[in-house]
Amino acid sequence: MHTPITRNRRAALPLVCLLLATLACSLSMGDQADDNAPPVQSPAFSPFPTPFAWPTVTFPPTLIPTTAAPLPTACTRYTAWPLYTVVAGDTLGNIAQRTGTTTQQLAAANCLADSNLIYVGQQLYVPLIPATNTPGPTATLTTAPNAPVFGQAITVSQHWRDSAGQAVTYYQTVRVSVGEVTNADSVSFFVSGATGGAAAYIGQDRDPWDGAFIDYTFPAPGTYTFQAAAENEFTRVNSGTFSVRYDPSFVPPGAHQYNTLAFAPAVSTSGGWTTLRAGTAVTITWPDAPGGATRVDFNLTPTGGAARIIGSDANPLDGATITWTVPAGTTGQVQGRAIMPNGQVISSDAAGVIAQ
Repeated sequence: MHTPITRNRRAALPLVCLLLATLACSLSMGDQADDNAPPVQSPAFSPFPTPFAWPTVTFPPTLIPTTAAPLPTACTRYTAWPLYTVVAGDTLGNIAQRTGTTTQQLAAANCLADSNLIYVGQQLYVPLIPATNTPGPTATLTTAPNAPVFGQAITVSQHWRDSAGQAVTYYQTVRVSVGEVTNADSVSFFVSGATGGAAAYIGQDRDPWDGAFIDYTFPAPGTYTFQAAAENEFTRVNSGTFSVRYDPSFVPPGAHQYNTLAFAPAVSTSGGWTTLRAGTAVTITWPDAPGGATRVDFNLTPTGGAARIIGSDANPLDGATITWTVPAGTTGQVQGRAIMPNGQVISSDAAGVIAQ
């Protein structure tokens, strides 16, 4: 026995078939109408949507400098110089003044990165060991409120004391100093020579705030007396005096004459002059030449003439030495000049020579 629902399904079958036939006919007619139309391109199949592409950022290349920064060079201390131990109150500046050199030379000789940083007990290589300053007469006192004030008693570097207590030096050129002078616009220096007479003006320091000094060359052996005068717009103040004997043949007790040249053979030596035999092969030695020098030149400056090299030592580690045949009629000054790796030049004392 069939239910009403089954009868309804059978009734609907003819209607479905009619609709399908009509749809097939419509599609067939559409194909015929577009036979001359260009084919329609189907889009490529993509199972996933194409992601959005962010623009690529291009950074400019970093420029590399064509010249590399200089590398630090090794520094070698000038161990040919004697060692000095820093004491309280020392600065590199006043050590330089007392040893006849400059702050820059001391800093280079000791490989100091900062010339303002030295400490008590530090050992520094210096051209010569500074003598202990012996207090001289006190400076003239004044009641002017703005008067110049000397930082120390006047002294001469380098000097020693002989058995009688007198100041003596074998250096022909010395530094006369009075230390830092406050409230002064200038400091003038005077000397009374070995022959006596009035004091002669020998020079002026117009920047006395960092230490007032002047270098003086003795014209001949003898005793010389020095004095300084500091002045400003208000007043003038004189220092005490300092006397020193210049003796080229003096040898410090327990030491030797530093930075001098030796000649062998020599006829005689007197007053800072060495007499040599003309035509003789003479050995000239600089025992204290800096061992780190690339070479040492020996120069002769004839009296009234220009300096010229008479020999060089390219290996001065054991002391610089040359052999020189003395020309007849020679009179002048011989000096050693050590050329250091950094270009600095360190000189010996000049020695007078006379050919006989």
